[in-house]
Amino acid sequence: MGVGLKKEISNLKDLLNIISSKYNLLNNININKENDDDSNKGYWSNISKDAQEKFLLKCKELGSLSAVKNLFPNYEDIIFDPTRAVALKFLDIKTTDIGVDYGCMWGNLLIHCAKKSKYMVGIDQTIPSLKFLNQRLKEENLENVSLINENLRNSLPFNNDFDFGIINGVLEWIPDESEIDLNQHFYAAKNDKSSEYKSEPLNLQLKFLEQVNKNLKQNGKLYLAIENRWDYQHFLWKRDPHSNLFFTAIFPRWISNIISKLIYGRPYVNYIYSMKGLNSLLAKAGFSIINKYAVFPDYRFPQKILDMQNIDTSDYEPVYINNPTKNIIKKAFRRGRYLLDIILYKKLKLMTLAPSFIIIAKKD
Repeated sequence: MGVGLKKEISNLKDLLNIISSKYNLLNNININKENDDDSNKGYWSNISKDAQEKFLLKCKELGSLSAVKNLFPNYEDIIFDPTRAVALKFLDIKTTDIGVDYGCMWGNLLIHCAKKSKYMVGIDQTIPSLKFLNQRLKEENLENVSLINENLRNSLPFNNDFDFGIINGVLEWIPDESEIDLNQHFYAAKNDKSSEYKSEPLNLQLKFLEQVNKNLKQNGKLYLAIENRWDYQHFLWKRDPHSNLFFTAIFPRWISNIISKLIYGRPYVNYIYSMKGLNSLLAKAGFSIINKYAVFPDYRFPQKILDMQNIDTSDYEPVYINNPTKNIIKKAFRRGRYLLDIILYKKLKLMTLAPSFIIIAKKD
């Protein structure tokens, strides 16, 4: 057996030993030994807590895809659409790589990576999401995955263990310490004590990124996907996707904080960034950007991806996620938006105003 192969096997064994030393394996989910029951380390889901048990039972009865079609057909694309994972090609995942998905949720990206890599670790704070993902892994016959129930604000036991890490639509939620049912998030009670926040959002995000950096091997890669603070639509008609309020994404943070407290009774904490802001934040956390991409219509379903370091808009055509409409006003709006996209992106190449970014960075 070659030295390289011995080292590879040793690395995976060491990783599994690290996981088993801190977590107890219960029903294929690793639970922190300091709190080894099913109590949540947090909750973040599109599905309410009350609906989860019925949903999981349906998954076992019908299979995950049929259960989603039966109970939550509007989430089928989010969970199963391969378009969501298309930008992972920029990671250049190798069969010898060990990766980690922070906030893996229902596992769309994790499953894609598990089929290409040697081993994957999925970390999420929501037990029902991990139970669903465990069901999917069984259906896919994937045994090269460890699932960990952990709040990403907590300390993780890893140090130089992963070849790559994925942060897909997670960074902006790190400062949010409340339990989140997305269907009710914008209407949560104003005096909900779970909405009390003790730390500056930027500091929490930086601390999280520093931990991700620590978890990666030297020159390990980071895949980061997030909305753009300076998405031009935020200046005109588009609500902040995390507060459902106009202009809070682009206002100075202290103004957005006042608005959020007035409307919701809780501070504004879901910070997103411009490309310049992301570059600064990642540099402070010990990363350097390798590649940066403007993504349309957003990072969740990246249908068009443009390299911001070598911009070629010759075949650019606006893409949207729209339902068919006969409404004349909506049709006029969509036509105006189309023309504005052509001017800003195709003609002027202002990718700093794109809806979302995907960044590939490396640990320095």
